[in-house]
Amino acid sequence: MKKLFLLAVFAIVGLGANAQVIVDETNINDLDIKYVELVGRNKLGFGKIKIIVDFGQELKIFKSQAIRSADGTKAAFNSMIDGLNFMEANGWEFVSNYVIPASSAEGESEVRYILRKVK
Repeated sequence: MKKLFLLAVFAIVGLGANAQVIVDETNINDLDIKYVELVGRNKLGFGKIKIIVDFGQELKIFKSQAIRSADGTKAAFNSMIDGLNFMEANGWEFVSNYVIPASSAEGESEVRYILRKVK
């Protein structure tokens, strides 16, 4: 009986939990927006990447567009797929992606992902 009661309590608490995707101290899940654009950044070429999120916000010089964890630190992902899985788990679905070609012979092309908020 206790197990059934605990299961019911966890289920009710889980229904009230809100997904959070924090960008520049703003939970974008609380905003009235439908689409976001994701760009992965990794300056060293290996290791974790940070994901930049464009949700139509004004760009400011000293403000970061990177996803932040609940404690305010920039979230690091193993790959873009890791980031896409994070976004999907927080109420966003993949729509499309496109490539921005490198601007020089040494540069790398950039892949951007468009996501839509699940209703």
